[in-house]
Amino acid sequence: MRQITVAGSQGDLAVIEAGQGEGLPVLFLHADSGRASQWAGMLKPIGRDRKVYALDSRGSGESSPAADGDYSYAGRAQDIIDVAAALKLKRFFIVAHSGSAAAALDYAARYAERVAGLFLLDPATDPRALPSDVRASMLEALKGPTSLDVQQGFYATIAGNNPQVQSRVLQDCAVVDPAARLGFAVAFADWNPEPALDAWKGPVFLLVSSANDNPNALYALRPQLPHAVVADTGHWMQLDQPDRVAQEILSFIASLR
Repeated sequence: MRQITVAGSQGDLAVIEAGQGEGLPVLFLHADSGRASQWAGMLKPIGRDRKVYALDSRGSGESSPAADGDYSYAGRAQDIIDVAAALKLKRFFIVAHSGSAAAALDYAARYAERVAGLFLLDPATDPRALPSDVRASMLEALKGPTSLDVQQGFYATIAGNNPQVQSRVLQDCAVVDPAARLGFAVAFADWNPEPALDAWKGPVFLLVSSANDNPNALYALRPQLPHAVVADTGHWMQLDQPDRVAQEILSFIASLR
């Protein structure tokens, strides 16, 4: 396992590289205000017979903030474009967590021929279900000097009961560029998932925590989406239940051979 740097169109992008073999590669995308190392436990089991990569999104982890300040899902899909070009990934799987599921869907909708399948881990739910004043209040709180406290306070409520996972998630959140922290929230607040869901016709699987098994889930919008619900876990399932998540990813990949 090693970290490499890719020259993105908006700044340097840090990527963890691991694995070996001839299987189609896998690109892992972390949650909003997370970092690539949250996938470290997945890289060995998934990379036994293929190359695997975990990307630090723009403004997160070791990656540079976006030079143009664009943290939209289309902007983050550009990071996927840049990484795929630099690493010569002609066709690959994407495993995306939380808000990065939206960036993955955006990319897959436009570059379907490159994507072998999408595995979405506890993807963001439909924000249009939130009242407009709630969304506005959320964004206003993230604009101020206490934005980190606000986000860490929220993440503490969804990180689950494992104190080690909670501590790690909050620490990772603290190294995110403040503009990125706000930009990720703006992207979510403005997101309409339906166009990308309709555009992507390829294989997809959603692994969802019981907390997000609700009428706002993506599979409530499109009931044909295959999914499974996991109990007794926080939002960062790859940290809470790594064996289960790795098994589900491997099963998804194997089903498409």
